[in-house]
Amino acid sequence: MEKRNKKGAMEMSIGTIVIIVIAMSMLILGLVLVRTIFKGATESITEIDSKVKGEIKNLFVDENTKIIVKLGSDKDFRIRADATLSGVGFGAKTIDGSIVDIKEMKYKLSLDANSRENCITLLKERTVVQFFKQNLNTNLQFDQVDGDTAFAAIQISVPEGTPLCTQKVFIDVWDGETYIGRDFFIVDVIRKGFF
Repeated sequence: MEKRNKKGAMEMSIGTIVIIVIAMSMLILGLVLVRTIFKGATESITEIDSKVKGEIKNLFVDENTKIIVKLGSDKDFRIRADATLSGVGFGAKTIDGSIVDIKEMKYKLSLDANSRENCITLLKERTVVQFFKQNLNTNLQFDQVDGDTAFAAIQISVPEGTPLCTQKVFIDVWDGETYIGRDFFIVDVIRKGFF
C-alpha cells in the first residue's frame, strides 16, 4: 500500500511539472505573439514603398506645395526610446513640374537649436545627431524618383534609456542651384512600452 502511495505521489509530481512546463511554454509563446502583433502594427518606414509613395503623391493636392512630410497635420513623429529603427517619409516636387534629375535634387536635414527645452538642450547636439542614420547638415540624395516627385525616408533610432524630449528637424530642398523650400517635423521621444 505504501509503495502505491509513493508511486502515485511520484506520478502526480511529474505530471505537475509537465503541466507547469507546458503552461510556461504557452505563456511565452503568447507573449511573443502579442509582441509581434503590436510591433507589426506600429508604423515603421525604413524604405519607401509604393503605398507610401502613393500617399505622399495624394498629399500634393495644392499646386503651390512643393514639400510634403508624411505625418499628421501636427507633424509630430513619436518614437520610443528602445533602439528600434523607424522613419519619416517625405517627398518634394520640382518647381516647374519637370522630371526630377536624381543627381541634381538634394535635401539637407538640420536641427532647430533655438527652441527651448528641446533634445539638444537636454542631451547635447552630438547625442541628438546620432539618432539619425543620415548625415545632418549635408546635401543628401533622394531615395527614389517618380516623374516630378522625389521621395526619401529619414531613418531614426533612439537608444534605450534616452530621456523624454522633443526636437524640431528642418528639411531644406534644392533642385540644382534652385532652392525649392523648407518643411519640418518634430521628433517626440516617448517612453518605451511594455512590448
